[in-house]
Amino acid sequence: MNGILKNIAVTFSHAVDYAKEKITAITGTTSVTIAELSEHIINQPETKLIRKNLLGIPFSFYHLQKEDVTYYLEMKSSQVLQLDVQAHNHTIVSYRSYRDKSSLPTAIKFPKTLLSE
Repeated sequence: MNGILKNIAVTFSHAVDYAKEKITAITGTTSVTIAELSEHIINQPETKLIRKNLLGIPFSFYHLQKEDVTYYLEMKSSQVLQLDVQAHNHTIVSYRSYRDKSSLPTAIKFPKTLLSE
């Protein structure tokens, strides 16, 4: 009986993954975490970086402009403090560590076209 339940769970898991892939393909969106989006911004060759050492603490400020999309990322050492993404004068992502820390690992919907290289 235990083996049957395990097989049902595995089959259900595969069905959920397949459905997620199809929804992503149809809607043109994907799910990303704040950490993944931050890495994307940091790794773009067009990203401008300003580093400051304030009271012995290293801060990094990343600015990226791609077409009509503006990305802004603030970090203290490796911790994301603030992340903003705006497209066509509309806010897509607005993350503040002091406000949203509990939701950091949670994936957010994000247009796939904005993640393309």
